[in-house]
Amino acid sequence: MLYLFNDIPESLRTKQYFPLGRHLWRIYKALGWDYLGANIGDAIGTINYDLIKIRLNEAIMTAKSTMDGNISNPEIVIADTLFPPGGAIRADLQQGVMKLYYGDSTDCTYISIRDDTQEVCLMLNAHLEDGIPVDWWFIGSDDELLERRHIKLGYKLRDIPKKSKNLTEMGLKFIDILRDIRNERTPQWSNSPYQTAAVWSTGAWNLGFEFSSYEGIAGLYDGVAAKLYGFPDHWYSYVPWPPLIQTAIYSGRKKFVLFSVGLMAENRLYFQHLEEEWQDSTKTNFPEVWDVGIVQQWEKMGIPFPIQTLECGLPNYKDNKTFKTEKFEWHYPEGPWITLDRLQMDLSKALEGYYFDINHETDPNVEDIPSLIISSGIGRNTQIVHLPQKNQME
Repeated sequence: MLYLFNDIPESLRTKQYFPLGRHLWRIYKALGWDYLGANIGDAIGTINYDLIKIRLNEAIMTAKSTMDGNISNPEIVIADTLFPPGGAIRADLQQGVMKLYYGDSTDCTYISIRDDTQEVCLMLNAHLEDGIPVDWWFIGSDDELLERRHIKLGYKLRDIPKKSKNLTEMGLKFIDILRDIRNERTPQWSNSPYQTAAVWSTGAWNLGFEFSSYEGIAGLYDGVAAKLYGFPDHWYSYVPWPPLIQTAIYSGRKKFVLFSVGLMAENRLYFQHLEEEWQDSTKTNFPEVWDVGIVQQWEKMGIPFPIQTLECGLPNYKDNKTFKTEKFEWHYPEGPWITLDRLQMDLSKALEGYYFDINHETDPNVEDIPSLIISSGIGRNTQIVHLPQKNQME
């Protein structure tokens, strides 16, 4: 049975955004709102400190090791990022790019909002110093910090989304509370600029199923540029916007993706890794989501080549007929995708993460994809497969 858009309850504030997420939409169509609505709280609850720390601590240690000169060939090492958490960047590019985006010293709290209750369910604060990630803290849904009230408005921090018209308004109210918390916890950074990034949980969830760096950046664009597509608000948003990101958004989806992946990895494709702990948590708690979101994606669909991502046509969300007729198909150019067969590996191996000598000019019909793998793994555990031609020449 395939579930329909009209099966999503009208009371859900983010209902119309579901078809904006390629993976969210296909998971919803297979499992329906009764399943997602009943499990969304538990799904968020499984994101805890023990899972978060694996990736974020490695992000800090990789950055430190790179700066100390303890990583050989940093130009082929992909590092986790704190800005945004769960992102990836080439180790040798991280400091310059982060300073370009966020400045010399910055705090940002990433705030996830439950779609069903419109309550804050988790917060992750990250700090950059001289473009290097140096500190983070995590707050779960049961933390008493979410009971802290806005000094002027009296709202509890967890209830701010319910009291706000849009993400920008939420962000400003969050900052009023969180800046004081930051100054109490880390007074040495009390003069650093402060940002929030408010995210509806379904939006973040959608990105969590994206393994291609090109598709991940494209999905990020779709969420922050949702208003340009005709939606009433962003799906996720920085407050205030980093000037460079805000400017890049108005350049359009294709240019935004090329600009971003160019800065992050010189336009080369990266496949996101998924730690065994995250795999085990999903398989154990939500086997249906694991099957539809991960297994079927790799075994039946595959991953688009960069050129296919750039030339993809999205539904016309500005046309009401699109929603009435549920014409939510994404139109990718013809050509084969990257599959497990073409990678010559099984799913568990594919989830280790890979950096490819593949960019937006690579023909999807290219043969011998394994020969184009530059490195595997993440951060300090990266394994070199082969160096790109220009590095061999050096």
